[in-house]
Amino acid sequence: MRTQLLCPVYRKWLQLHPEHAREERQALRKQARAYQRSGDLQKAFTFNQLVWEVAQSVLLALRPVDQYSAESQKDLVFFAASAIAVDRCARANCAETTTSTNATAQTVITDTQQQLAALMPMYASEPRLMHIIQELMHWLKLGATAKTPPVLH
Repeated sequence: MRTQLLCPVYRKWLQLHPEHAREERQALRKQARAYQRSGDLQKAFTFNQLVWEVAQSVLLALRPVDQYSAESQKDLVFFAASAIAVDRCARANCAETTTSTNATAQTVITDTQQQLAALMPMYASEPRLMHIIQELMHWLKLGATAKTPPVLH
């Protein structure tokens, strides 16, 4: 079972304040990249997990579906990309990676696929977002070695 890094109260607060959560995920992503560049892959892995959890909170925030289509698209892409970042970080760290790290990375990928599938009915009236969700699910199925699909650029 995957351990959650965010406090449940903070996670709920992020869901109630998605604007702040978007800023937080960007800041955490910058820190994760800095740790990756410096070679501290364990900290990079942890920060990528945090990015994924914050991105998940943004995605699950209550908001009108028909509003902010471009914002929803960015949130969906960021959520899937953060899952891939966790997976890639675990693979890059394979010499030091523990079984629990690999299991966590796989759980993040699986959870992301399931959550995207669960969101599909909510976006059924928006074909563009449905197409993006399908592309993201396919990308996640291919895993960390896959190139980013052109539709996501």
